[in-house]
Amino acid sequence: HSHFFSSTTTMSFLLRAAAKQLRSFSAAAKHVPTELTKLTDADLMHLINTGKLSPYSLEASLGDCTRAVSLRRQYLAQCIEQEGRRSSTAPVLEKLPYSQFDADGFYKSVDGTNCEAVIGYVPVPVGVVGPLLLDGHPVRVPLATTEGALVASTNRGCRAITLSGGARSVILSNGMTRAPLVRFPSMAEAASLKAWLGVPENASKVAEAFNSTTRFGKLQSVGARVAGRNIYIRFACNCGDAMGMNMVTKGTVAALEVICEAFPNAKLISLSGNVCSDKKPAAVNWIEGRGRSVACEVVLSKAVVEKTLKTNVQDLLDLNVNKNLVGSAMSGSLGGFNAHASNIVSALFLATGNDIAQNVESSTCITLMERDGENLHMSVTMPSVEVGTVGGGTTLPAQSSCLDLMGCAGANRTLVGAHADQLARVVAATVLAGELSLMAALASGDLLESHMKLNRRKD
Repeated sequence: HSHFFSSTTTMSFLLRAAAKQLRSFSAAAKHVPTELTKLTDADLMHLINTGKLSPYSLEASLGDCTRAVSLRRQYLAQCIEQEGRRSSTAPVLEKLPYSQFDADGFYKSVDGTNCEAVIGYVPVPVGVVGPLLLDGHPVRVPLATTEGALVASTNRGCRAITLSGGARSVILSNGMTRAPLVRFPSMAEAASLKAWLGVPENASKVAEAFNSTTRFGKLQSVGARVAGRNIYIRFACNCGDAMGMNMVTKGTVAALEVICEAFPNAKLISLSGNVCSDKKPAAVNWIEGRGRSVACEVVLSKAVVEKTLKTNVQDLLDLNVNKNLVGSAMSGSLGGFNAHASNIVSALFLATGNDIAQNVESSTCITLMERDGENLHMSVTMPSVEVGTVGGGTTLPAQSSCLDLMGCAGANRTLVGAHADQLARVVAATVLAGELSLMAALASGDLLESHMKLNRRKD
C-alpha cells in the first residue's frame, strides 16, 4: 500500500486521521474508517504498538478479516520474540495456516499415523489469549473453538490474573495409568496376587520388567482391586513428555509376563479392564489422579475484581459456593465442581493435538474462592490432566506450531517431561482464567449480553 504515500507529510496526516477516527469509532458501527484501509501493515503495526489500535478488534476496525488475522499474527510474533519463551527457532506460527493451506503436505503427515480413509479436513478457527502471567513468565495460549465469546472471555480472565501479579502453579503428581483385567479360577487366588504385589521384593521384579520397555517411562506405583475372581491391576507410569498410553501399555505387557510366571493360573482377559480409567468419568481418576495432577492459584486484588471484572469479591464468593459447590453436589456431579473447565480444556486439546476424547477426565476440576483480606484468593485443582507434547496429534505441523507458541513443542532434551509439565500448568492456568471471567459475568449479569454480541451470526 506504499503508493498511497507521496510524502512523509501525507503519511503523518493519514496516521493522525486514522488515530482520530479510532478514538471515535464504535464497535457497533457498520462503517470502517477509510484512512485505516489506506495504511500499510507497518503503519498499522505502529498504531497497535502505541495502543491506538486494538489487536483484538482488527476485523471490525479494518473490515478485512484476512488482513486482520495477518496483522494479529505479526503482533503476536513480535510479542513472543520479545518474551523469549519458545521451544524452536522457526518463525512463530510458521506452520499454522491462515490463508493458503498445504493440503498435500497435510494428507502425507496424517497418513499411517493419525487417520484412516481420509476424505478431507474440518477447519476450526484458532484464537489466542494472553499474555497470561504464569509462574513469573508471560504465556500466550492458543484456543481452537467455534464457541463465540470463549476466547474474549478467557482473555479477560488472563488480563485480570496478570494485573493481579500472575498465577502460580504446581504439579502434584504424575502417572499415566493402565489397568489390565486378570482372572483366576478362584477368588482366593486373585486375593493372593494382590498380597503378592504388596511385597517389596515382588514389586521390584515387576518394576524392573516394566521399566525395561522404555527409556523415558518409569513405573510410579502398582495398585490392585479384587472383584470376585477378577483382579484389576492399576499401573501408573511417569511418561516424560508423552501423554503415555502406548508407553504404559508396553510396560504393562512386560510386567504381566512376570506376574503370570509367578501365578500360572492367571488368565489375561483384557489389557484394559476400565479401572485405568480412560475416556470415561471415574471416581478413581478424581481421587487418585491420572496423567498430571495440577493446581493453580491467584490472589486477585479488590480493584481488579471491580474494574476489570465488573463485580465484587463477595458476590463471587457467594456465587462460587452456591453454584460450583452446592449446585454441583445437588446434580451428583463427579469432578464437575466448576463452571466450564471443559470449554478451555477442549479448546486447548484441539489446538495442540492432544486426544480430545480425554477431555472427559482431564476437565475434572474443583474451583475454590476464599476471601484474602479485601482481596480474592482463587484456585483450580485438576487431578487428571492427560497431556503430551510428543506423539499422536502433537506432531502435526499446525498443532506443533501451537505448542511452540507456548514454548513446549516436542521433547525437552534437558529435563525429561518438562514440556508436558508446562503444558499441564498452562491448561490449569487458562482454566483458572476462564472460570474467573465466566463467574464474573454470571455475578454481574453480563453473560447473556456477551453471548448475544459475540456468539450470533451477523447477517
